[in-house]
Amino acid sequence: MSTDAMEEQPVGQADHLELARLVIEIAWRIDHGKAGTVHELFADEGQMNLGQTSLKGREEIREWGRKRDEVTYRTRHVCTNMRFVADGDDAAEGTTLLIQYLDEGDGLGTTLPRAVGEDRDRFVRTEQGWRFASRSFEQLFVRQDP
Repeated sequence: MSTDAMEEQPVGQADHLELARLVIEIAWRIDHGKAGTVHELFADEGQMNLGQTSLKGREEIREWGRKRDEVTYRTRHVCTNMRFVADGDDAAEGTTLLIQYLDEGDGLGTTLPRAVGEDRDRFVRTEQGWRFASRSFEQLFVRQDP
């Protein structure tokens, strides 16, 4: 085990549960046509990085979500292997393995995942509870259609 990993302090159980719920909530909202509300899960100056797209502040995230809600394809995100580390009392960092399934609405959906990646998050505790300070997605694997 590396020295860095030994020095990291996992968040407590209550915070772990709240952070896991936040991670699951953003995936659920995106998957169920409510991406226009994901800005509510971010701190005021929150950031979201989706590959080539970088969004800063709740208004940019809201606009992205509104456009995302207009797409005709469906996704389902599976969030697993969540790990949250404390950064003081009111901040934390986390990683989540994310598997994305995609159905383009043609009835030919597949059981193979479209992409596997990792969300790297920074969280901040606010008066409303934990919120994303930043969220970045790193794609690890992607399915290449024949």
